[in-house]
Amino acid sequence: MFGKLFSAAVDVVTLPVSAAVDVVTLGGALVDRAEPYTVSKVKRLGKDAGKIIEKLAE
Repeated sequence: MFGKLFSAAVDVVTLPVSAAVDVVTLGGALVDRAEPYTVSKVKRLGKDAGKIIEKLAE
């Protein structure tokens, strides 16, 4: 439980860094990524939030 909370907190704190990297790499185009870093980070945040909610519902 605390691991997921910690992971979500780290993702929230590093989200601005992902946005800055997307600006520098033109949304990941310069590094040949399938999706921008920010999109990957937000997806991970959504998954972590879902797991936290499931854990709290138990």
